[in-house]
Amino acid sequence: MYQGNPRASARSRAKTIEAIFSAKHAATVLPRLHGRFEIYNFLKSIYLIYRSWKRKRIAKMSSRLLATEAGIAQRKGMSPIRVLIEATLPTATVKQKSRWVRALQYLSSERVRPGGFRQFIRANGGIAGCARLAAKYEPKRTTPPERDSWADDEES
Repeated sequence: MYQGNPRASARSRAKTIEAIFSAKHAATVLPRLHGRFEIYNFLKSIYLIYRSWKRKRIAKMSSRLLATEAGIAQRKGMSPIRVLIEATLPTATVKQKSRWVRALQYLSSERVRPGGFRQFIRANGGIAGCARLAAKYEPKRTTPPERDSWADDEES
């Protein structure tokens, strides 16, 4: 049973589970399809749910609720997109999930409309290309610039 936020009603839990139904359906159909671009349908359904949650300003709450319901261990800073992917397609590899999350985050940051989903992904080098662009323009971590120790010693 639900052990999370006591303020979250049974109705909001039901709405959250209902919202991911289309993504779950796309995930179950995925293994039966034969095509390199079939993953786009699944990712588009995840993206639609995420955009809907963002528009309603319930993305964080809904993802926490979903994570609790699905038994997903949440880490600090875990994206709602990652929670959606974990809940709908847990059999994917960690590397695949990471790439998909970064690609969808990039699409969200560029405010891509669902109608232009496939065109945008293809124009930017596919899923891997979008993930690469996300890492380039929106790094999760930044390494501090290397300190030039020789210059510091001579000034002292």
